[in-house]
Amino acid sequence: MMYWLRFAMVCASVFILLYASFSLLLSLAWSLIQRHRLIQSADALFTLRILPAASAVIVLALAVAPSFWELEPASADEWIGGWAVLLSLAWFAWAAVRGAHLIRAWRQTAGIFKRAVSRKLDDAPVAVYEIEDARANLFIAGIVKPRLLISRGALELLDADELRAAIRHELAHTNAGDNLKQILVRLCNFPFLASLDNEWLRAAEISADDRSVNDALMAADLASALIKVGTSSATLAPLGMSLIPTMETPISDRVRRLLNWESSQRRPLLHLVAGVLVVQSAAVAASLPWLIPQMHRFTELLFQ
Repeated sequence: MMYWLRFAMVCASVFILLYASFSLLLSLAWSLIQRHRLIQSADALFTLRILPAASAVIVLALAVAPSFWELEPASADEWIGGWAVLLSLAWFAWAAVRGAHLIRAWRQTAGIFKRAVSRKLDDAPVAVYEIEDARANLFIAGIVKPRLLISRGALELLDADELRAAIRHELAHTNAGDNLKQILVRLCNFPFLASLDNEWLRAAEISADDRSVNDALMAADLASALIKVGTSSATLAPLGMSLIPTMETPISDRVRRLLNWESSQRRPLLHLVAGVLVVQSAAVAASLPWLIPQMHRFTELLFQ
């Protein structure tokens, strides 16, 4: 039992150290990236955002766990050092806070859908719900079974073509996996990276705009919907993707892009996340003969 307790504390300690260190490095790099607008793609920004947590998990899985299992005797009777205790408590506090935020957001979102009524819309490939709200917005939530929430204000404000354009925009979020990405971004919350979170959200909205239109007429319909909803937008739920996320979200850039629509503007970076993680994993795997004994020496320091 003590062996597995030490293993859990080693994993927690190393993860929180790596995650905090990588996040601090990313916050420093992000100030330069943001200043020169070096990365603007939603896929690239999301990859950058989850890089600290993903890197920590890769090192944990490929180096920390094997080094402990191979080099730590099961019969070893070691004291649990102060550093291990402090770092484990830091990981527990981080996990508890992030988990509590996600659970609260999920409950608030589920509560809104419970108050909504099911609505039949022609050609809608997902379940549609209507909520009594004079303010206008559309909102899609869910990963396995996405559900579309439309306010009464949006139904009254938008004409048929604008409503179809807005629904296509929300479905584009689902097809891109943005609901899952938003959960991961929330889970990876870090004090100095709020501007990166906001920039990813802005880019995700632009990407959904681009992916939801096929010609200039569709683009004009969506631009019109954005203008109308933007004047009376409601933030419907905290966990999902809205047509307009908040009243503070500027829509001028989105409208301008849509009114100047060009088919070549859609350039999604497919499989970017998987590619980066595979390269990271390969780099760590190539270093294992050196990394495993060094990692074991480091983790031993945690119990002194």
